[in-house]
Amino acid sequence: MAGTLGTDPLFLGLTRPPMLLGVSYTFAALNGMVSLLAFVITNKFFYLLILLPFNHMIAWFICLKEPRALELLLAKTSKCNVCPNRMHHGGTNSYDAY
Repeated sequence: MAGTLGTDPLFLGLTRPPMLLGVSYTFAALNGMVSLLAFVITNKFFYLLILLPFNHMIAWFICLKEPRALELLLAKTSKCNVCPNRMHHGGTNSYDAY
């Protein structure tokens, strides 16, 4: 067929990050830390049982659309930070002292 691109399902499998129960390892580690921190602070096992699946479900829906969403967010926030004095320069990122 002229004009159509052929896709290979192997390409998607080779380019996706390693996943744990449908979410990337970064999401899974962050979920575990947040849920465990809530458990330690409140000292109630109920929060661990509720937060862990709820956060995992949210991360699973995010990873359905873009598996590397958290990695992209971390890269954007670490490299594209906003200058604190941007309002003095018309809303642009300027690191000028004056």
